[in-house]
Amino acid sequence: MECTKAGKVEAATVVDHIVPHKGDKELFWQRDNWQALCKACHDTKTVREDGGFGNERTNC
Repeated sequence: MECTKAGKVEAATVVDHIVPHKGDKELFWQRDNWQALCKACHDTKTVREDGGFGNERTNC
């Protein structure tokens, strides 16, 4: 994700949900909704989509 855009190669360490599951157990376990990301990209994506850490969601 961001690593690729920056021309870097990082080891994937986190399974990310492409479409956030928001507690939906069926969507949580759908393997076609999974992607491998490094932790930094996963955390950035999660904050952007979910407004992590109590912050509002952003559109960037």
